[in-house]
Amino acid sequence: MSTDTRLIFPIDEIPKNGTSIRIADEITWVRMPLPMSLNHINLWLIGNEDKTLVDTGMHLPEVVDNWSSLIQKDNLNINRVFITHMHPDHVGMGGWFVDNHNCDFMMSRTDYLQCRVLSSDKSGNVPQVAIDFYKRAGMAEEMLERYVSRFGFFGSIIYPLPSSYIRVKNNDVFQFGSREWRVLEGSGHTMEHLCLYSLDEKYLISGDQILPTISSHVGVFPTEPEANPLEDWINSCKRLKSQVAEDVLVLPAHGRPFIGAHKRLDALINLHETNLESLCNLLKTPKQAPDTFSVLFNRDINESNFLMALGESIAHLNCLEQRGVIQKELINGIYHYEAR
Repeated sequence: MSTDTRLIFPIDEIPKNGTSIRIADEITWVRMPLPMSLNHINLWLIGNEDKTLVDTGMHLPEVVDNWSSLIQKDNLNINRVFITHMHPDHVGMGGWFVDNHNCDFMMSRTDYLQCRVLSSDKSGNVPQVAIDFYKRAGMAEEMLERYVSRFGFFGSIIYPLPSSYIRVKNNDVFQFGSREWRVLEGSGHTMEHLCLYSLDEKYLISGDQILPTISSHVGVFPTEPEANPLEDWINSCKRLKSQVAEDVLVLPAHGRPFIGAHKRLDALINLHETNLESLCNLLKTPKQAPDTFSVLFNRDINESNFLMALGESIAHLNCLEQRGVIQKELINGIYHYEAR
């Protein structure tokens, strides 16, 4: 057993990419690769004979091969796929399972519909409103060119979504295997992120809502430029703290399973509130969104992560603006932010 001052990590073994380990009665941990600095995703199989798969991995050739081998080797009978949220590393293989294994497909309505819309974006067909949004956000020309060149990438790593799905919503209860699981909704990372909480209070499959060592991306995008996802995120973390037991084993989408849900939720809330306070102090003199990176991120921002950093910066700025503590002004086509 190992610890890191606050959280307890009771499972020492970690599955290699493309493999699985059984960690509890009717719960199997599967790990699949991701082609980025966050190089893995955790997926969860629930049940014995007829299994429910929670999240799927990206639709990449390596992941297809890994799943095909694992299904054959372990003789897996996957009856349904439960998607926590719409990001490609979670939903990317969902349609593949439906087409190749005749699975039921379960997802929240908002994330399903948004994923259908985003995955239909085509390369070279960038909306002018998106370009205008990023220009006003202070994105330099070379970064804009990179954004335009990569437009449509989202859909390229998602197998086409099923045309029909089973809607899942907050407080639904499902029997998966011998356990009953309650759906708990988070928001901010996506609009309608789903977690699964066992009614015996032993396990929480948290998706990206609670991760042990990193905070999930909370960003603003051109489709909803005045959104305030950070306030939604903070409120949903507070709500989840009142809904789950502190000693539950959290099964996250990235990192290792851990115990200490309340501690981690408090840390996530405090991180963002501290960042908001630091940002407000920085804005005693007017700043553009990219000028705020130094107080929001403890890592280098380069062309590979600039877009996500900018979206997260705007989320913090929108939150402060809607709390009434800063204001923005469009100067020479770029928003400048200043404390009131």
